[in-house]
Amino acid sequence: MSREQKELVDFKFFFTLANLPSPMELINDIYRNQVPFNSDLLNPTDNADKYTSSFKKSVNYGIYGIDLAYAAFYGQNQDLLSYYATTKALAEKMNVQETFDRYTEGFQKNSDNQDSLIVMIDKAYSETDSYLRNNGRYMTAAHVLAGAIIEVQHLSITLMKDQDRTPGNSTIFEKIFNQRMYLDNLVNLFKEFEKDPDSGKLLKDLQDLQASFNAVKSADELTKEQLNTLLVSVDKVRSRLTN
Repeated sequence: MSREQKELVDFKFFFTLANLPSPMELINDIYRNQVPFNSDLLNPTDNADKYTSSFKKSVNYGIYGIDLAYAAFYGQNQDLLSYYATTKALAEKMNVQETFDRYTEGFQKNSDNQDSLIVMIDKAYSETDSYLRNNGRYMTAAHVLAGAIIEVQHLSITLMKDQDRTPGNSTIFEKIFNQRMYLDNLVNLFKEFEKDPDSGKLLKDLQDLQASFNAVKSADELTKEQLNTLLVSVDKVRSRLTN
């Protein structure tokens, strides 16, 4: 990758990450609205053993990170420790374990402290992103980011699709609608990697998903029917990443 390409990709990462809230913010909003926890929505930790390609390892490192945060928000200690062990093992396989371990050193000791855990997870993933990009592993960083964003969409839409809109949760519907901005930025980013077979397929999937989001014209239009339609599109992408 030339210096000019690196600068362009760095800019696209910066634009994606700096101009939008952390994906964890949406999970936090759902937790604060007392939507019940559902462990069936998580990517089973047993799946991790079948992820042998660098692509599958990196996208699922992003997916499992969101699952870990989801369990942390809800204080689900058994799931929490299981998903922590799985993300740690994937970090080792991706050669980012030093960064991951540095920011999650006190994870097990703080398993009852929700705020500390969320800070650790958020820091570990943001520093992993920095480490990957600083070491020229831009495509891996893009795969991790895509996995995290798809998992946030999967969790948030599934958890909200049967909820009636109220003044208390209307912000969540708005944030789900605004996930289209993440998709716009991801599509723009993945155009830099479309010659890679796995990234090229994911780009096509992201473009299809982008079209589904663009069919919803406003947050107010986000009905249960629209959410269910979006979920079909999101989970089509997710199943290709997790299976």
